Amino acid sequence: MSRFPSLIAKSVLGALCFASCNPVWSQLSPSSSPEKLPGGSVLSGQSPLAPAKGAGVPSASKLTPEERQARLRAKQEAKDKAEELRMTTYGMISPEDQAPLAVAFKKASDNLVEAIANYSEAHARIQHRLKEALPEGSREKWLERLRESNESLKAYRQAAATLYASDPEKYTGVGALLREMLISDGKSDRLDHWLDPAKILVQAKSLADEEVLLNAGYVGLIEGDFDFVKQTWGALEASGKLGPQEATILGGIDEIKESWVKELARREEDKSKNNPQVRIQTTKGDIIVELFEDDAPESVKNFIYLVEQGYYTRKPFFFVKEHLLAQTGCEKGDGKGNAGFGVQAEANLPTRRSHFRGSLAMPVGVNNDPALGNVSFAGSQFYFAYLPLPPVDDRNAVFGRIISGIEVIGLFKPVDLTDEEARKDQNLRPDTVIRAQVVRKRDHEYKPTPVVGRLPR
Repeated sequence: MSRFPSLIAKSVLGALCFASCNPVWSQLSPSSSPEKLPGGSVLSGQSPLAPAKGAGVPSASKLTPEERQARLRAKQEAKDKAEELRMTTYGMISPEDQAPLAVAFKKASDNLVEAIANYSEAHARIQHRLKEALPEGSREKWLERLRESNESLKAYRQAAATLYASDPEKYTGVGALLREMLISDGKSDRLDHWLDPAKILVQAKSLADEEVLLNAGYVGLIEGDFDFVKQTWGALEASGKLGPQEATILGGIDEIKESWVKELARREEDKSKNNPQVRIQTTKGDIIVELFEDDAPESVKNFIYLVEQGYYTRKPFFFVKEHLLAQTGCEKGDGKGNAGFGVQAEANLPTRRSHFRGSLAMPVGVNNDPALGNVSFAGSQFYFAYLPLPPVDDRNAVFGRIISGIEVIGLFKPVDLTDEEARKDQNLRPDTVIRAQVVRKRDHEYKPTPVVGRLPR
């Protein structure tokens, strides 16, 4: 069978790889970044599905030089064969296939190739020129091309899933590519808009292996389909293949589901509230957030005040952890700085909201100045939650959520600049907030009331 041109496979697979602080509190309080999670799970960046180490294969130290070279050659040959298989079968269909779904898939493939090419061109125009004056409109064009690439990739995934579901045996190469895309996106926390394709992969049992079930469970978790989480992670738990962190989440999934039902009702109420909105332009694209002014009024006043002061311009996302959160707003860029004041922490209000994918929240710090006593506060730092985070619902106030551009947070580079050794790496360039801008607000002054520090004059 002749194959669809390898450009789309190469393009898709390539795309997959695709600062003054107030010493009253900011110098004395510990970093407000969350503690690192335990190992042995996707949440820790370590796969719970890793094969066990045993004595089934002789240690390399016991091999002769000739045997060691033979093993290396065999590994490389297997790697080359697997790569050839990927490039010649994954996502490939016959050019003669004119079935409606096949035609739609080919069109989505062409659109994706074109979108990636357009984005690459726009990216090349601004690459390595961040400190120079850019040609007018070049950054805007880059952001638009990035958005188009994200939309084209989403459409491609859906077309591939629909085609594969129509005849899994005939379109096995399309399913194989879809499986690889799911696993790759799962590792980098880019699972937004994956629910339908993930369900199709799970339903086609021939591809529903442990890695598919693991990442499909995360899709259900971030998309609010908690029965799908039970289905996928429940199967892994039954076979003893579920990591400890996922097992903990699964154990509390009914409570998360109950919170989600309440959150959906609150979102319906939000539609009639004329809530404030802020556009956050980042190095990975634009995000628009809706702010829950009635539920966390002081947090929202604080955030809008800082946005209008231009505080967040060029602030780095100093802590980004896959399947956890992305945090910014630190004056120092290491998790210990702030804007010189802090406002009332609001997680204990009866109106508090829970953390879900795309929730906007402020971590709580504690002032240790003996003259003021122990005062809990929220400052300028904020984060986007990547998952439901029940353990911090009653600690950090959720004051908004992403309503546009949620896929952008999955593109942020994982970093931990709270770590001193990581900060020494001159090649480590975190993503940043380019600028933040108020899109709309209610007709009154937004001026926070500090509980520690003071507003700048």
